[in-house]
Amino acid sequence: MAKILIAEDDPISQRFVATIVERMGHCALVSPNGRHAWEAMCAENRFDLLITDIMMPGMDGTTLIRTLRADPRFQTLPIVVMSAFIGVSEISGLLGIGASWFMPKPVERSVLEDYVKRALG
Repeated sequence: MAKILIAEDDPISQRFVATIVERMGHCALVSPNGRHAWEAMCAENRFDLLITDIMMPGMDGTTLIRTLRADPRFQTLPIVVMSAFIGVSEISGLLGIGASWFMPKPVERSVLEDYVKRALG
């Protein structure tokens, strides 16, 4: 069983992603924004995967990814980004700063399951 942190401010998306992760047999923890996710990562450096939205209050997903990748403890952590409001150049930029995969919103269950399996594989 893997520990997966979900950084997402939308309650519906939080529940949807957490439910899928838990049905896959993993432990899902939800953070309502990037700042909270960063603090959770620092408090417990034992997450196997981060799934993060980009547009969040407090600290957005882009800043969260940059902050994580600047810390040696999190340089190899798999990161899945989910967002509805970005284009190809923004996706390329996110992959360039350290995101592992991108999935569009609304999230499709099969795509999420595939990325989780690849990240933990």
